[in-house]
Amino acid sequence: MTVSHYIRIRRRMSRTSPEPRAGQSGDSLVDFQFAFKNQCVTMTSMSFFWLAVLFEGGLAIVALAVDLFFRLGLNYWQYFQFDSATPLQIAWGLLPLVAGYFVMQWLPLAALRQIDRFVRELFQQHMAHWKLGQLALVAALAGIGEELFFRGLLQLGLTTFVDVWLAILLVSLVFGLAHAVSFLYCILAFIVSLYLGFLFVHTNNLVVPIAVHALYDFFVFMYVWFTPHRT
Repeated sequence: MTVSHYIRIRRRMSRTSPEPRAGQSGDSLVDFQFAFKNQCVTMTSMSFFWLAVLFEGGLAIVALAVDLFFRLGLNYWQYFQFDSATPLQIAWGLLPLVAGYFVMQWLPLAALRQIDRFVRELFQQHMAHWKLGQLALVAALAGIGEELFFRGLLQLGLTTFVDVWLAILLVSLVFGLAHAVSFLYCILAFIVSLYLGFLFVHTNNLVVPIAVHALYDFFVFMYVWFTPHRT
C-alpha cells in the first residue's frame, strides 16, 4: 500500500464517511488502519493475493519497460550474478534485518506495538488462509519487483547523474514515502532501503538485495503465522 493509495482512500472516505470523533483524526496509523479496512472489507483472501501478485510483479515489469522504452541502457542483467560467494552474502545480508525485527518486537514502544498490531490484523484478515507457496510467491515477487524498481531502475538510473551515495539516499526517501503507513514505519522503511542500497553497492549484485528482501518478507510472514496471538 503506497501513499497514493492511501490518499485515494482518504478522499473517498471524506466523501462517504461521517466525521471522526475527537481523538480519531489526523494522519496516524489508526486512520490508515480504518481506511484500509474500509477499502478492503469486501476483498476476499484470493483477491488480495492476486492484487499483491499483480502489484509486486508489476513493479518489475515497469522497471524493465522504462529501461527499454527510454533506452536508458541500465542493463540489469549484468548485475545478476550467482557464484560460490552469493549464498554467504545473502545470509550475512539477511542477519541484521532479522535481528532488527526481533529487537523491535522486544522494545516496549507503543508506536512499534501499533505497527505490529496492524501487520498482524492485515495478515489474519487476508493472508492467514494462503498456502505456504502463495506466501513464498508474494515474498519472492516483493523482492524481485521492489528491488528491480528501486535498486535497479531508480538507484542505477540516478547514479548516472549524481554520486552513488546520494542516489541511495534519494531512492531511500522515495522507498520510505512509498511505505508511509505511519511516520515511524516510513523511517524504518527508509533505513531498510539505505541498507539494501548499500548491499547492492557492496556486492555489485542485484541478486543479493532481491534475495535478502524476499527472505526477510517470508520470515516475517512465517513469524506472524506461527505467533498469531502475540500482542
